[in-house]
Parts: sequence; structure tokens; C-alpha cells
Amino acid sequence: MIIPQTKNGILNIDKPQCITSHDVVDAIRKIFPDQKVGHTGTLDPLATGVLPICIGEATKLSDKLVAETKKYSVKMLLGVETDTYDITGRIVFASVFNKDEIYIKERIKRFIGKQQQVPPKYSAIKVEGKKLYQYAREDKDVEIKPREIEIYSIDNIKIDLESKEVAFDVVCSKGTYIRSLVNDIGKKIGCGATMTELRRTQTGTFNIEDSIPLYDYLKMDYLDMLDKIISIEEYYEENKKITLSDEELNKFINGVKLEVQSSDQIVRVYNKGKYIGLGTVENKNLKRFIVE
Repeated sequence: MIIPQTKNGILNIDKPQCITSHDVVDAIRKIFPDQKVGHTGTLDPLATGVLPICIGEATKLSDKLVAETKKYSVKMLLGVETDTYDITGRIVFASVFNKDEIYIKERIKRFIGKQQQVPPKYSAIKVEGKKLYQYAREDKDVEIKPREIEIYSIDNIKIDLESKEVAFDVVCSKGTYIRSLVNDIGKKIGCGATMTELRRTQTGTFNIEDSIPLYDYLKMDYLDMLDKIISIEEYYEENKKITLSDEELNKFINGVKLEVQSSDQIVRVYNKGKYIGLGTVENKNLKRFIVE
């Protein structure tokens, strides 16, 4: 039996709860052991939802996909703070509160816009070559520098005062920690809060409606698995198409810059009607990016 060659591309996986993003990558790597595999933005074990997985040459797109705008559905519990900023952590503060829905919504809406956010101490950010959660587990204090993020919108706010639960949808920039956002919201309300649920519903053009649950994917036949991989050409189908002559193609493949006209920073490159790969355009110069 001839096994079809794995194509380069992206899988839109719906990550289940209780496993890490790296666990998802390891599972996909076992299916395609001959290919490089990587994810495009970590989801905590508690979180579920859209986790684009890059395969083969598509791993070169990881940085670009990580930078995409993201959308989440969030649930939080008022009156409690934990050391991890979510329900899996140790309770470090608890309080009662007597705020009404109007007050809570107004405080939440204040977080729309650009701001400085301090990441959670239980995160994978490195300080002096060591991950923050390693310092936290060793109970060592370390300076965590704030980073600029942007909250584009917060909508569908639902408040249950009896159960002290709040739910909302948020659209945000790369680098945003929703756990930190929840913790900051709790402080702004004045009673503390911790995240209880998180579901990523969109990353760039990848959305939850088109995603496939990881365990459903692992049950598929091999050919169906291949069919679920979105090719690099397909992913950039809206970007400008540039056709090169044989001579230009040879220069392109060998890293020689070519002058082109394009408003797209990433373009699809073709020769004699055949897709060759992607190029980047800067100052009217086309440069090799991905050749398949």
C-alpha cells in the first residue's frame, strides 16, 4: 500500500480540556512523524477551543498566526482570587460583594482599549532563561514586566448575582492573558475574581465552527485526516497571485530579490500555472518565504 505524502498546511483543531497545547502537537506529530509540527498560540489545560496546528513548511507561518487577533468566551467567579488566576489554583483571597449588574458591567467595559497588562506568575514566559511558573512553584519572587495589549471589544456580558458568575465574549490582541484580564476586572469591581472557563472561538480566520475536536480527528481514516489539512495555497487564496518566468523563478528560489507591485505583504508565487510557494514583499521587492 502506498501511503500518500503528508501535505504542508494547517489543521484547525478544537483543543479539549485537561491537556496542554503541546500534548495536541505530540498527538499530531505521531500521525505525521516525517513532518515538523507546531501550534500557534498556547491554550492552558483548563481552556478549550481553536488551536491551529501547523504541519511541515506551514510551521514557518507560526509567528504570523500567533500575532492574529483572538476571540474568547470567558466565565469568571466573583469574590475569589487564586494564585493562578483561574479555578485550578490555590485561593489567596475571598470576599463578599453587594454590587449590582450595572456597576459590574460598567467596570468590565472600562477594560476596552490599549493597556499595560502584567502576565500571571503561573505562565510560560521566560525571565532570565527560566519560565515564570517554575519560579512560582519554587515560591520565588521575580519581577514580571507589564506588556502592552489591546482589548478590542467585550460583549454579551451575562451576570448571575446569585451564583456570583459572570460570562462575556472578548476580542483581543496577541499576548493578552485572559486570566490576568479576569484578575484585573475583579480588582476593578472591588471583590476579586478568578477565571472558571475559557473557550477560544477564533484565531484570525480560523473559527470554532470550522474546527474539529482533537479526539474526533484521531478517529479518522488517514486520507480523511489529510483532507482536513488546509494547504498553504488555500489559506492565502485571497492574497495576490504573482506568476514568474523560468528565469525569475530560478532567481526567486535562490533568494534573489525581484521587483514587483503588490499591496499584500505575502503573495502566492506561480510558474506555468503551478503553485510554487509564498513570497514576502517589502519596498516593492519580492523575496522567497516558503517554497513547497
